[in-house]
Amino acid sequence: MSDLEYLATLVAALDAEIARVSDAESGSDEQSSAIDDAVAAVLRLRSKVKAGYPGKKAYYIAVSTDPKGIRVEGIAALQGKRAHELVRDGGWMHADSSTVLDLLDDDQLGRYRAVAGRGVAQTFRDSREYLSAALGLAEN
Repeated sequence: MSDLEYLATLVAALDAEIARVSDAESGSDEQSSAIDDAVAAVLRLRSKVKAGYPGKKAYYIAVSTDPKGIRVEGIAALQGKRAHELVRDGGWMHADSSTVLDLLDDDQLGRYRAVAGRGVAQTFRDSREYLSAALGLAEN
């Protein structure tokens, strides 16, 4: 498999997880699983995007200039966390929620603010759009 085919596979995997998040019943085990899997898919794609930059600083400068890129970093703050625990009624919990404050450290919380209070599925779609465009795989 070529690198381009692999990247397309990662984007397709994220698309599948976004569809699962969108289709799952709020509060269901399927939704919880889909959210956690979608975070993992974003992180895999993000790592490939980061690898394409000459250094970490260049990546962070680029991502910080686009609202959708900032949402990618909001999702990245959930790495290693049970992301589904931060979702209520199809949206990310607000940053001042006691659940959020208990699960995230200060750095994670700062990045999480980019997604707090937003719809979960839309946040994943925004992340997908940013990451696929950064890879040159955006759909026309």
